[in-house]
Amino acid sequence: MEWENSSNRDHGLYAGSLNYPAMIGYKGCKCNDFVDEYEWQSPTLPPFNATETCHMLGKRAVLYIGDSTAHEAASTLMNSFRPAGETCQTQITFALSDTLIGRKYGALNRGRRWTTRVEMVQPDIIILSVGAHIVTNDTIYMNVIDQVFSEIEAMKENIPPHVKFASQTQVPAGCSERITSPQNAIGMPYMDLRMLYSRTDAHINNQTGARQPDCLH
Repeated sequence: MEWENSSNRDHGLYAGSLNYPAMIGYKGCKCNDFVDEYEWQSPTLPPFNATETCHMLGKRAVLYIGDSTAHEAASTLMNSFRPAGETCQTQITFALSDTLIGRKYGALNRGRRWTTRVEMVQPDIIILSVGAHIVTNDTIYMNVIDQVFSEIEAMKENIPPHVKFASQTQVPAGCSERITSPQNAIGMPYMDLRMLYSRTDAHINNQTGARQPDCLH
């Protein structure tokens, strides 16, 4: 992938900008002339308000760490502030880390360990995501999750108490009827994106000549 408009191309690290939209790449979903007949909204959450969100964020810095699905979530949030003329997108950073722990379990292992990313950025809110690039088996995937949770607990002993951790739900998209939700023993909150996966445009990639179907983007 190309890290366009990146503040740190060598490390797969970039923050929101006042001058240009955040990049949302990945050619995984192609729905020509798609028109959705529904208006998507939550029955419990109020509509997104960029001004109120920036106010609640205050001066805190947010760091998304993960693969391309985390990249898309981070870029979407960054770009959500621009139409309202807000500036807090500059407080949001994305850091590439395909497996979080720096080990190769599939085709790609881009980026640095998640702990290194935290040391580089020193954020107030850390959102972690891992899944698509750990394709060996479920046992290894759960071992990675357990290792990350253990590292979080160890890190909490050496960072300011106001720093918050969260995880992002994984993306079955059009590949599976199951929509996964995180289960963990440390009570970490999670950013629930599962409602997006049931959209009628959440299809497996139909790009001509694609190496394999892409259900994630």
